[in-house]
Amino acid sequence: MRLDSDRDTFSEWFMSAARTVMRWSSPKSKFAGKTSALGCLNPLLILQIITVLLLVALMPLYLLPMMLIRLVAVGRTSIRYSSALDVTSGPPARWTYGALEPVAEPASVRAGTAAIAAHDPQFDPGRILTWAAAASGLIGESASTGDATPARTFMANGLFRSYQALLELRAKAGVACPASWRATSAALVEAVATPLFDEVRVRLQCEGWCYEMHEPSGIVVRGSKEPGTWTEDLTFGRSADAISPAAGGLPARRCPSCGAPLALDRDGACTYCHGIVTAGRHDWVLIGWRREPW
Repeated sequence: MRLDSDRDTFSEWFMSAARTVMRWSSPKSKFAGKTSALGCLNPLLILQIITVLLLVALMPLYLLPMMLIRLVAVGRTSIRYSSALDVTSGPPARWTYGALEPVAEPASVRAGTAAIAAHDPQFDPGRILTWAAAASGLIGESASTGDATPARTFMANGLFRSYQALLELRAKAGVACPASWRATSAALVEAVATPLFDEVRVRLQCEGWCYEMHEPSGIVVRGSKEPGTWTEDLTFGRSADAISPAAGGLPARRCPSCGAPLALDRDGACTYCHGIVTAGRHDWVLIGWRREPW
């Protein structure tokens, strides 16, 4: 006599039946001490093979819609940034304090500016110097308020992300950075032209005050409240195919791609032509900032 409690559950019966069918349909398998007579001609085995082949053949049709949906979701941003990696990530995206790199030889600077002017006759080193001084002032404004917005229009995307992270870390740690300074002089100390990109480095002499303070304790962790002077380098880069925009570009607060008044979305793209203007494909963008110890 078999108790109801000894009966197999449905799931146990289903798994057992499936294993039995699989063993019976396999070639040269033994069932109840006998070898399957059907072997590879078993219709269930043939059905299995056909099913597997159909799955392999139809898999691309199943994956393709998923890939297209994913591309629509994130592909546009990925494509927009992919061509700007050379000036937005890696070593060029640097924001540091420390000893400044040596100044290049005057002959090297002249050769670099001449090479840039050879493919961009409108290239004006003086414009870069003026812009560097203005950019330094905007960095000071941004650092003192903790708002990265003033620096958005001239920073390459990678450098801007590094700068945003710095401001966020300061805010979380309760560190403020009161500052007020201006550039008193500017000099072009390096100019490089390659088949892929152009790069110039401007050295600024600054005067003013700047310090970092831990607000809960009032302790000054860097800098001084007293006025002083210091030196900093701003490095600008752009694609070797870029030329000086006729409308003035980023220094004139104009989109270097379409010439419209500068208005950027969160990705650094012009709201009129949707081109990434902070990628360095059309105009100079800040790709590196370094200040001597202070």
